[in-house]
Amino acid sequence: MPFRNILSLLIVLAVACVTPVSAGAQYKGEKSVGLRGGFTTRNTTASAGLYFSYRFKEHLRISPKIDYAFPHHSVDAFSINFDVESPFAFSPTGHANFYPIAGLNYSTFSTHVTDLTRDENSDTSQRSNEFGLSAGAGVEYFATSTLRLALESKCIFIKRYTGGWFNISIGYVF
Repeated sequence: MPFRNILSLLIVLAVACVTPVSAGAQYKGEKSVGLRGGFTTRNTTASAGLYFSYRFKEHLRISPKIDYAFPHHSVDAFSINFDVESPFAFSPTGHANFYPIAGLNYSTFSTHVTDLTRDENSDTSQRSNEFGLSAGAGVEYFATSTLRLALESKCIFIKRYTGGWFNISIGYVF
């Protein structure tokens, strides 16, 4: 299926899911913002980032995320994700949730090559920009009404840079 068809399908599904319903009204408008840290298997290095989430319904929220994979083996990456998450409560109070993740990704990978044949060191970088899809799951725990802790694992499917991302996060809920 071409990328345009997948993108069109995801947009139609997102618009359909945003239509108002009365179920889950207590969750509507819940927002959170926070910090993320973790590990990526693409170049076996640490990552750090930020996230924001907005909950439309009891089982639907969007969560844009920005992550940076630190340099390792002369490669680093900057990743922008637009994820759709569907939280399901482990308990009636909703303090602990499981959520599947699906989304779109834009990543830029930089490969740094040092030329030692010249008298002075010169660093030449090659940048590769790619679009991809992501899929995974996470668990979250609301320690208080304003503190969210989460553990997340997902795979980002990109043409030459497919890899796993494992993150923990802490956020403020408002």
